[in-house]
Amino acid sequence: MSRFPARLMPEDRSSPRSAEEAQALARGRLYRLVGLAFAFPHDALYEELASGAWERAVVEASAALPFSLGLADLSLTPAQAAGEELKAEYVRLFDVGRTGGPPCPLFAGHHERDRLHVMEELVRFYDFFGLSLAAGTMPDHLTAELEFMHFLTFREGEALRDGGDRQSYLRAERDFLGRHLGRFLTRLATKARAEKPLPFFDDLLELSHRFAQEDHAYVVATLGGA
Repeated sequence: MSRFPARLMPEDRSSPRSAEEAQALARGRLYRLVGLAFAFPHDALYEELASGAWERAVVEASAALPFSLGLADLSLTPAQAAGEELKAEYVRLFDVGRTGGPPCPLFAGHHERDRLHVMEELVRFYDFFGLSLAAGTMPDHLTAELEFMHFLTFREGEALRDGGDRQSYLRAERDFLGRHLGRFLTRLATKARAEKPLPFFDDLLELSHRFAQEDHAYVVATLGGA
Protein backbone atom coordinates (compact mmCIF):
# COMPACT_ATOMS: atom_id res chain seq x y z
CA MET A 1 0.00 0.00 0.00
CA SER A 2 1.14 3.55 -0.75
CA ARG A 3 1.14 5.93 2.21
CA PHE A 4 -0.03 9.50 1.94
CA PRO A 5 -0.53 12.55 2.10
CA ALA A 6 3.12 12.48 1.07
CA ARG A 7 3.26 12.89 -2.69
CA LEU A 8 1.75 9.82 -4.30
CA MET A 9 2.48 10.72 -7.91
CA PRO A 10 5.47 12.36 -9.59
CA GLU A 11 5.19 16.05 -10.46
CA ASP A 12 6.63 15.82 -13.96
CA ARG A 13 5.89 13.51 -16.86
CA SER A 14 6.04 13.45 -20.65
CA SER A 15 3.79 15.69 -22.70
CA PRO A 16 0.09 14.72 -22.69
CA ARG A 17 -1.20 13.06 -25.84
CA SER A 18 -4.70 14.54 -25.78
CA ALA A 19 -6.62 17.57 -24.52
CA GLU A 20 -8.49 15.35 -22.04
CA GLU A 21 -5.25 14.03 -20.57
CA ALA A 22 -3.84 17.55 -20.28
CA GLN A 23 -7.01 18.66 -18.50
CA ALA A 24 -6.88 15.76 -16.02
CA LEU A 25 -3.25 16.52 -15.20
CA ALA A 26 -3.99 20.24 -14.78
CA ARG A 27 -6.83 19.43 -12.40
CA GLY A 28 -4.52 17.18 -10.43
CA ARG A 29 -1.79 19.80 -10.30
CA LEU A 30 -4.23 22.38 -8.94
CA TYR A 31 -5.41 20.00 -6.22
CA ARG A 32 -1.79 19.57 -5.18
CA LEU A 33 -1.09 23.31 -5.24
CA VAL A 34 -4.14 24.05 -3.09
CA GLY A 35 -3.08 21.35 -0.64
CA LEU A 36 0.38 22.89 -0.41
CA ALA A 37 -1.09 26.26 0.54
CA PHE A 38 -3.11 24.72 3.36
CA ALA A 39 0.03 23.36 5.00
CA PHE A 40 1.39 25.42 7.87
CA PRO A 41 3.18 28.44 6.29
CA HIS A 42 6.74 27.63 7.34
CA ASP A 43 9.52 29.82 5.96
CA ALA A 44 10.15 27.89 2.73
CA LEU A 45 6.45 27.78 1.87
CA TYR A 46 5.96 31.42 2.77
CA GLU A 47 8.81 32.43 0.46
CA GLU A 48 7.12 30.56 -2.38
CA LEU A 49 3.81 32.25 -1.63
CA ALA A 50 5.24 35.76 -1.16
CA SER A 51 7.43 35.57 -4.26
CA GLY A 52 4.36 34.97 -6.42
CA ALA A 53 5.67 31.58 -7.57
CA TRP A 54 2.69 29.74 -6.10
CA GLU A 55 0.15 32.09 -7.68
CA ARG A 56 1.88 31.81 -11.06
CA ALA A 57 1.68 28.02 -10.83
CA VAL A 58 -2.03 28.25 -9.97
CA VAL A 59 -2.69 30.52 -12.94
CA GLU A 60 -0.77 28.19 -15.26
CA ALA A 61 -2.65 25.10 -14.09
CA SER A 62 -5.99 26.92 -14.23
CA ALA A 63 -5.41 27.94 -17.85
CA ALA A 64 -5.46 24.27 -18.86
CA LEU A 65 -8.67 23.39 -16.99
CA PRO A 66 -11.82 22.39 -18.90
CA PHE A 67 -13.71 25.20 -17.11
CA SER A 68 -12.99 28.75 -15.92
CA LEU A 69 -12.31 29.68 -12.30
CA GLY A 70 -12.43 33.43 -12.89
CA LEU A 71 -9.20 34.14 -11.03
CA ALA A 72 -9.14 37.85 -11.91
CA ASP A 73 -11.01 38.76 -8.72
CA LEU A 74 -8.63 36.81 -6.45
CA SER A 75 -5.31 37.97 -4.97
CA LEU A 76 -3.25 34.89 -4.19
CA THR A 77 0.14 36.40 -3.31
CA PRO A 78 0.47 37.69 0.28
CA ALA A 79 2.45 40.83 1.02
CA GLN A 80 6.21 40.37 1.18
CA ALA A 81 6.36 41.66 4.78
CA ALA A 82 3.47 39.61 6.14
CA GLY A 83 5.20 36.32 6.98
CA GLU A 84 4.66 36.30 10.73
CA GLU A 85 1.19 37.76 10.31
CA LEU A 86 0.31 34.95 7.91
CA LYS A 87 1.53 32.30 10.34
CA ALA A 88 -0.44 33.85 13.19
CA GLU A 89 -3.57 34.00 11.05
CA TYR A 90 -3.18 30.33 10.06
CA VAL A 91 -3.01 29.40 13.75
CA ARG A 92 -6.02 31.58 14.59
CA LEU A 93 -8.22 30.22 11.82
CA PHE A 94 -7.19 26.61 11.42
CA ASP A 95 -4.92 25.39 14.18
CA VAL A 96 -5.50 26.63 17.72
CA GLY A 97 -7.81 29.63 17.60
CA ARG A 98 -8.19 32.02 20.51
CA THR A 99 -10.52 30.17 22.89
CA GLY A 100 -12.19 26.80 22.55
CA GLY A 101 -10.28 25.64 19.50
CA PRO A 102 -10.00 27.00 15.95
CA PRO A 103 -13.14 28.46 14.33
CA CYS A 104 -12.32 26.77 11.00
CA PRO A 105 -10.69 23.41 11.71
CA LEU A 106 -9.08 21.66 8.76
CA PHE A 107 -10.62 18.32 9.76
CA ALA A 108 -13.81 17.54 7.83
CA GLY A 109 -15.32 15.55 10.69
CA HIS A 110 -15.34 18.63 12.91
CA HIS A 111 -17.90 20.16 10.55
CA GLU A 112 -20.23 17.15 10.76
CA ARG A 113 -22.29 15.55 13.53
CA ASP A 114 -20.44 12.24 13.50
CA ARG A 115 -16.72 12.58 12.90
CA LEU A 116 -16.06 8.85 13.31
CA HIS A 117 -18.51 8.04 10.51
CA VAL A 118 -16.83 10.60 8.25
CA MET A 119 -13.39 9.13 8.92
CA GLU A 120 -14.61 5.58 8.33
CA GLU A 121 -16.05 6.56 4.94
CA LEU A 122 -12.82 8.31 3.95
CA VAL A 123 -10.69 5.32 4.93
CA ARG A 124 -12.89 3.09 2.75
CA PHE A 125 -12.24 5.40 -0.21
CA TYR A 126 -8.50 5.31 0.39
CA ASP A 127 -8.41 1.55 0.99
CA PHE A 128 -10.24 0.85 -2.26
CA PHE A 129 -7.37 2.42 -4.18
CA GLY A 130 -4.67 0.71 -2.13
CA LEU A 131 -3.75 3.77 -0.06
CA SER A 132 -3.01 4.00 3.64
CA LEU A 133 -2.33 7.05 5.75
CA ALA A 134 1.10 8.02 6.97
CA ALA A 135 1.63 7.81 10.71
CA GLY A 136 0.06 10.75 12.52
CA THR A 137 -2.20 11.72 9.59
CA MET A 138 -5.96 11.83 10.13
CA PRO A 139 -8.09 10.70 7.19
CA ASP A 140 -10.33 13.78 7.32
CA HIS A 141 -7.60 16.43 7.19
CA LEU A 142 -8.01 18.76 4.23
CA THR A 143 -4.52 18.14 2.88
CA ALA A 144 -5.18 14.38 2.80
CA GLU A 145 -8.45 14.85 0.92
CA LEU A 146 -6.81 17.20 -1.59
CA GLU A 147 -3.92 14.80 -2.17
CA PHE A 148 -6.40 11.99 -2.74
CA MET A 149 -8.09 14.05 -5.45
CA HIS A 150 -4.68 14.66 -6.98
CA PHE A 151 -4.13 10.90 -7.00
CA LEU A 152 -7.47 10.22 -8.70
CA THR A 153 -7.04 12.86 -11.40
CA PHE A 154 -3.45 11.79 -12.10
CA ARG A 155 -4.61 8.19 -12.48
CA GLU A 156 -7.39 9.39 -14.75
CA GLY A 157 -4.75 11.09 -16.91
CA GLU A 158 -2.71 7.89 -17.02
CA ALA A 159 -5.78 5.93 -18.09
CA LEU A 160 -6.43 8.39 -20.90
CA ARG A 161 -2.83 8.10 -22.03
CA ASP A 162 -2.69 4.31 -21.89
CA GLY A 163 -6.18 3.49 -23.15
CA GLY A 164 -7.36 2.25 -19.75
CA ASP A 165 -10.60 2.76 -17.84
CA ARG A 166 -11.11 6.48 -17.17
CA GLN A 167 -14.69 6.00 -16.01
CA SER A 168 -13.84 4.34 -12.70
CA TYR A 169 -11.69 7.32 -11.67
CA LEU A 170 -14.34 9.80 -12.78
CA ARG A 171 -16.97 8.01 -10.71
CA ALA A 172 -14.69 8.06 -7.67
CA GLU A 173 -14.02 11.79 -8.19
CA ARG A 174 -17.74 12.50 -8.51
CA ASP A 175 -18.57 10.62 -5.32
CA PHE A 176 -15.63 11.97 -3.31
CA LEU A 177 -16.30 15.58 -4.27
CA GLY A 178 -20.04 15.28 -3.79
CA ARG A 179 -19.97 13.45 -0.47
CA HIS A 180 -16.77 14.76 1.08
CA LEU A 181 -14.36 17.36 -0.26
CA GLY A 182 -16.85 19.70 -1.95
CA ARG A 183 -19.15 19.63 1.06
CA PHE A 184 -16.21 20.20 3.42
CA LEU A 185 -14.86 23.19 1.49
CA THR A 186 -18.30 24.81 1.32
CA ARG A 187 -18.65 24.66 5.10
CA LEU A 188 -15.06 25.72 5.70
CA ALA A 189 -15.37 28.78 3.45
CA THR A 190 -18.67 29.79 5.06
CA LYS A 191 -17.23 29.61 8.57
CA ALA A 192 -14.07 31.44 7.56
CA ARG A 193 -15.95 34.40 6.08
CA ALA A 194 -17.49 35.07 9.49
CA GLU A 195 -13.96 35.34 10.93
CA LYS A 196 -12.92 38.07 8.46
CA PRO A 197 -9.62 36.37 7.53
CA LEU A 198 -6.61 38.05 5.98
CA PRO A 199 -7.13 38.59 2.22
CA PHE A 200 -4.79 35.76 1.26
CA PHE A 201 -6.71 33.14 3.24
CA ASP A 202 -10.05 34.61 2.19
CA ASP A 203 -9.08 34.23 -1.46
CA LEU A 204 -7.44 30.82 -0.94
CA LEU A 205 -10.67 29.51 0.55
CA GLU A 206 -12.69 31.04 -2.27
CA LEU A 207 -10.38 29.49 -4.87
CA SER A 208 -10.61 26.08 -3.19
CA HIS A 209 -14.38 26.17 -2.87
CA ARG A 210 -14.84 27.47 -6.43
CA PHE A 211 -12.52 24.81 -7.86
CA ALA A 212 -14.22 21.93 -6.04
CA GLN A 213 -17.68 23.05 -7.19
CA GLU A 214 -16.65 23.59 -10.81
CA ASP A 215 -14.71 20.34 -10.93
CA HIS A 216 -17.61 18.38 -9.51
CA ALA A 217 -19.95 19.87 -12.13
CA TYR A 218 -17.42 19.01 -14.86
CA VAL A 219 -17.05 15.39 -13.69
CA VAL A 220 -20.83 14.92 -13.43
CA ALA A 221 -21.31 16.32 -16.95
CA THR A 222 -18.49 14.17 -18.34
CA LEU A 223 -19.97 11.02 -16.85
CA GLY A 224 -23.47 11.80 -18.02
CA GLY A 225 -25.68 8.95 -16.88
CA ALA A 226 -22.81 6.64 -15.99
